[in-house]
Amino acid sequence: MTTRVEIINDFLAINVKEGSTIQDIVEASGSALPFGCRDGECGTCIVEVEQGMEFMSPKTDKEIKVLKEICSGTCTPNSRLSCQMKIAKPNGVGHLLVPWVTL
Repeated sequence: MTTRVEIINDFLAINVKEGSTIQDIVEASGSALPFGCRDGECGTCIVEVEQGMEFMSPKTDKEIKVLKEICSGTCTPNSRLSCQMKIAKPNGVGHLLVPWVTL
C-alpha cells in the first residue's frame, strides 16, 4: 500500500511506501527540492503541505523549534522540514509546495 506524493513545483508525482522520508523520495526522483544539512537544522528544505498532512508523520520537537527560529512568524501550520517528514499512513495523497520557487 502506498501514498501518492506530489511535488507541485516539479510537476512530479510518486507513489511511496509508508515509512519513506520525503528526503529519500526527492533524492530517488530527481526533484529539484533543495536540502542543506539534511538533519533538520538549517531550514533549506521547508515546504508547505497543501494537502495530506494527515498522511505525514507529526512534527518532532526539533522540527517545531527550528521552524519557529527560522520562519520568524512567516511559516504556517502546514510548514514542514521535508528532511524530517515521513509518510505515516498509506492510501493517501500529499501535495508539497516549495514556497520560494515560482512556476
